Amino acid sequence: MALMNKEHNLRDKQYAESASGLLQRNGYKLGRTIGEGSYCKVRVAVKFFGNGHGLKLACKLISKKRASVDYVTRFLPREISIIRNLQHPNISQVYDILESQDHVFIFMNLCERGDLLEYIKRRGALVEFKARVFFRQLVSAILYLHSQDISHRDLKCENIFITANDDVVLGDFGFARRCRDPYTQKRILSETFCGSAAYAAPEILQGVAYNPKMYDVWSQGCILYIMLTGSMPFDDTNVLEMLRLQLARQFETRRFNLRASAEKLIFHMLEPDVTRRATATQIAQSQWLREPFHNHPHPITPANYASLG
Repeated sequence: MALMNKEHNLRDKQYAESASGLLQRNGYKLGRTIGEGSYCKVRVAVKFFGNGHGLKLACKLISKKRASVDYVTRFLPREISIIRNLQHPNISQVYDILESQDHVFIFMNLCERGDLLEYIKRRGALVEFKARVFFRQLVSAILYLHSQDISHRDLKCENIFITANDDVVLGDFGFARRCRDPYTQKRILSETFCGSAAYAAPEILQGVAYNPKMYDVWSQGCILYIMLTGSMPFDDTNVLEMLRLQLARQFETRRFNLRASAEKLIFHMLEPDVTRRATATQIAQSQWLREPFHNHPHPITPANYASLG
């Protein structure tokens, strides 16, 4: 049975049709590749309408043959069920989802300026007012997700995209999940190791059951640190050493000359004790995010943003 038929009752005829025929029949044409993973590509796409006009989109093209069985049968259906219902200006908008025998095509808004990692690597660490604009938008998106009892579980600079208007858009919900049982409404702890080690909270590295919303908070702390310093808070080349430094709250802030309120917020998010870590609401209400827009008192130099890879 087709993956999408099970979730969304797509017609068997559509499922059996070839990918090229499916795209052509629905008015889509794929262009250049702008991102690529082991079983997924992101390509520029154009949706053509009857009047001859076209809408430029991004297409996430997932190969069901290359992806693991676990991803195709568990994570992908979950991702599709979640992203279909998300409505927020800083979350990638899904326009259409199609399925052929071997592929799933997810069409979404195109972010012309690429992802946040490349944005920082090209420009260096962000000046404070720009970091605050971007981070406010990211926090707004996470607040929305958490209010819907959804956690992203793969927050990283590569999954945050920049539009032509310099707005932040959160994408790639491949590891997203709901945080409550739909029948009992009880909170569900996660046990799956998700995301990238460089953004992983200590409880993830320790392999214990974890609150996925608090994992999102830790990853946000890593992202804000990268925005303001142009470097990673922890080196993930040695995971055991990284875990030791996380638990000891040892990461460099002084040489970057961060504002005290920014440093306080980062430490609150990168708190190894989950019971003391900031919540999404506390982040939104933090002093640094509520401060007015003005330049940092001292310039921030992108000392080692090359370490981002």
